[in-house]
Amino acid sequence: MLAADKLQLQSALKQQATALKEKEFNLHHSNLMTVGTQAAVLTAVCITMFIEFQPPTWSSDFDLPHLLPRFIKFCYYTSIVYALCCNLAVVSHTTVLAVLGTSLALRGPDGSMIVATEGLYAERKRIFTQFGKGLLAAIASAFFACFLILHWETAVLASGICVYTAKSIIDFFNRVRKNFDFDENTEAIDLSDIFAGPANIVAHPSDLFNRAMLRANGLRSSAGDLSRTSGARQGEDAGLLDNV
Repeated sequence: MLAADKLQLQSALKQQATALKEKEFNLHHSNLMTVGTQAAVLTAVCITMFIEFQPPTWSSDFDLPHLLPRFIKFCYYTSIVYALCCNLAVVSHTTVLAVLGTSLALRGPDGSMIVATEGLYAERKRIFTQFGKGLLAAIASAFFACFLILHWETAVLASGICVYTAKSIIDFFNRVRKNFDFDENTEAIDLSDIFAGPANIVAHPSDLFNRAMLRANGLRSSAGDLSRTSGARQGEDAGLLDNV
């Protein structure tokens, strides 16, 4: 009875810990899907800027007066292609994580919810960084496009707005990251001790469990030998008393 109650308590504890990990998994999955959706929108914008936008042509791009416009056009196309590739990478990464992460969490072996959750958390920094690079590259392409299609006074004002926008995005990110930063080694909630501790109930015994069972069987064998020896001695004593 006590063994059954202990097993039921361990199962309930592990089930509650898995539910907590599932909440964290859903949070990371939702954040990644949001970033992936925004990256898909930026991908469409970048494709439009790359295909539909036609910079003005000059009689000869290699003449001295046209070297500066040619350099600006080079910077524009480089930045817009880089932004397009970064956003496509974010879309592909979030899609792969959504498919493989959910499959591992729901259909994987025992403890796969922890592995899937930690995998999403480990990859999110790289995806957010890639998304930020693509966003800044899109703003940089708009900066160079101002000098390609606008007059110099309008181009200076519009490019200044692009620089201010990029700076405000970077400043806001640094401020928010500083306000919400915490030490993951000391302040983060870790549930691995629950899954690796007494509540760890596995379907297939591990090597440590096998060694423990062999040791227990050895102790039982020693106890059985001792009981048989004791029983034999008691039988001999009883026979001697009968003879007497």
